[in-house]
Amino acid sequence: MLRELQIRDFALIEELDLSFHTGFSVLTGETGAGKSIIIDALSLLLGQRASVEMIRTGAESTEVIGSFSLTPPAKAILAGWGMPAEEELIIAREVNLNGRNKCWINGRLAAVGQLAELGPHLVDIVGQHDGQRLLHPKEHGKLLDGYGGPEHLALLADTDRLARQWNKVRTELERLQQDERERNRQIDLLTFQIEEIAKAELEPGEEERLAVERSRLANLDRIREAVSLLVVSLGESFSEEESILSRLSLLASQLRRAVALDSSLEPLEERYGDIYFNLNDLYGEFRDYLDKLPADPDLLQEIELRLDLIDSLRRKYGETVSEILTYQREAEQQLEQLKNAAVRIDHLEEESSALAAEWLMRAEQLSSARLKLAAELEGEIEAQLADLSMANTRFKVEFSPYQGQTPRVGGLEDVEFMMAPNVGEELKPLAKIASGGELSRVLLAVKTILAEAEQTPTIIFDEIDAGIGGRTAVSLGEKLSALSSGRQVLCVTHLPVIASYAANHYSVQKTAREDRTTVNVNLLTEQERVGELTRMLGGTLDETVTLEHARELLRRAR
Repeated sequence: MLRELQIRDFALIEELDLSFHTGFSVLTGETGAGKSIIIDALSLLLGQRASVEMIRTGAESTEVIGSFSLTPPAKAILAGWGMPAEEELIIAREVNLNGRNKCWINGRLAAVGQLAELGPHLVDIVGQHDGQRLLHPKEHGKLLDGYGGPEHLALLADTDRLARQWNKVRTELERLQQDERERNRQIDLLTFQIEEIAKAELEPGEEERLAVERSRLANLDRIREAVSLLVVSLGESFSEEESILSRLSLLASQLRRAVALDSSLEPLEERYGDIYFNLNDLYGEFRDYLDKLPADPDLLQEIELRLDLIDSLRRKYGETVSEILTYQREAEQQLEQLKNAAVRIDHLEEESSALAAEWLMRAEQLSSARLKLAAELEGEIEAQLADLSMANTRFKVEFSPYQGQTPRVGGLEDVEFMMAPNVGEELKPLAKIASGGELSRVLLAVKTILAEAEQTPTIIFDEIDAGIGGRTAVSLGEKLSALSSGRQVLCVTHLPVIASYAANHYSVQKTAREDRTTVNVNLLTEQERVGELTRMLGGTLDETVTLEHARELLRRAR
């Protein structure tokens, strides 16, 4: 149940702290006093979309905090999220003008989607728009299935899962069963492309290596001329005395004589010797390099042709050799899939038939369960409507068989509620005959019945008494009071008769001070309730008749 609600800077509310109690409670007040604002604030905690328009003028943000008794389903959800699940559940939500909104569940940051998932297990808000939903037959099937409880809903979910899986298989099957000639053309194209790439025998990085080799071969004469000059200068001059190595060798002999005369020159001799040996090694490597330089004039042309081939493949299949090879692998996979399409089609046909058969079995089970539920629901709704001054009403759940031959979400039938509110009338669709007051009573009857199946601890009725008056209002008050015996019921109402049945009566008032409007809520005492009921009856405390009427309403409700 809802225990506490704290609202700050929300619409016309500056600051409001409310405590709620078990049983039946009402919120009353003049039209526009702000009753629905409180419901809107609570809706934020249940995952409704937020808007900066909710923030009170002049404030930077709005904050709503709620305290709830924790139900077993909600506790299981929290446990699945790894959140603390004590007996009390605290939900907070903050909406800021800068667009940064935050949610907390038991002190931990949460997502709005988590609030939306948790909300239905805490509070069910029923408004006038819910009565309008009854006019749409698609909602009728949901209500009937909801009446079946968790086990029935599990059967529905399994049936729908099979239908979605069947649709997925059929989509793939239709894709594979496209024009045979188109598939053959695709096979021919992929085969040609794969063979063209494979014939080239490409290697990763090959293009870069060939580009370097091409540059070298294109400048071969210059390279040979430069290296030959080095070789000749180092050791192959026309006169041995003129070569660098010969000169260095002669100088080494002179240095050795000097070292014999002065040992302090030994370190310099060693360094000189290193230079000589290094140059001698370089001379040998330069000669080897010259010997290995290619002499084949056709090699450059071969490299040019190879690069032209790679460039041609790049224009078709990718910017680099690696991308071309990747395209080849993907084409091979696609070709394999196309060649195996016939095998895959046979497999999908078998899978499709198996899914359709399994769906039909589940759907028939679902239909049988719905027939039983419909018979029970019809009797219960008629009984509830009888309590709400519609004793002669006939209510029927009508099934329209699904005309298709393939699995679909929703089962083998469509559901629509039919009603005959008066004796002698034929059953007709609810949307065509129900008045506003009748819709409100049907909605209350449905919610009363589904309350047990849904096990929601708190139900809030937001002005569902539209179009209701007289003895029917008395019946509605009695029904709401009876419904509160197993759960918390809150009702926003303008009818004094309904308000008189409440165990707790909150008065919502809009006041203006210091050029600002604000909303206040007070839990009324017994005497204050008399005054509020008198106001709702259209009288004042000075009018004895109206005042006594208000007291009589409270006495009769007791």
